[in-house]
Amino acid sequence: MPEDKAKIVLPVHINAPVEKVFPLCCPVEEYRWIPGWKCHLIHCPNDKVELGTVFSEVSSAPFLLSSFKGKTTWTAILHDPAHYKLHFRLDNKKSSSLYKIELQDDGRGGTAGNLDFTCNAINEKDTGYNGKNTAKKILVMLSTISTMLQHYCEAGNMLTFKELQKIVLSESRLSTMDKVRIGLNRMVVLAMHQ
Repeated sequence: MPEDKAKIVLPVHINAPVEKVFPLCCPVEEYRWIPGWKCHLIHCPNDKVELGTVFSEVSSAPFLLSSFKGKTTWTAILHDPAHYKLHFRLDNKKSSSLYKIELQDDGRGGTAGNLDFTCNAINEKDTGYNGKNTAKKILVMLSTISTMLQHYCEAGNMLTFKELQKIVLSESRLSTMDKVRIGLNRMVVLAMHQ
């Protein structure tokens, strides 16, 4: 019987000050460091994340929906910039998730913290959800996000799409079908209007 929950905690370390890293955890700022990023802002006053910010995107579909298309809506349920904490609730047709971004100064001028993601199936029987497989895909998603953010903060530029593609295609935790879905998802994202 498939599990109805997937939980991943990924430690992160970035050689850049936390006060510069944390503001990049915002759907508008992500255009600066995620190649091909597109989202639909529903509520994001002044283009800055805050409590109650809401946006939707389709880039996570291969990881959260096991599909090349499908919308996930993100809602900021905790925004604590003084303590570098940001929590989102993610909702889509298969799951409701909690994504916690919690960062801190590492004491040496860098950033340390965790990306903590708990994904709960809405209806395991109807969705064919499998917590173990979803956990692997979420780990890949978080690792990729961490790599892109680290590269931007440390190198000062965005990874190219080709570099990102190489990282994803070399990922052994993804099946061939997962990689196909990611490629098809890229075409869906490129077809979207900003």
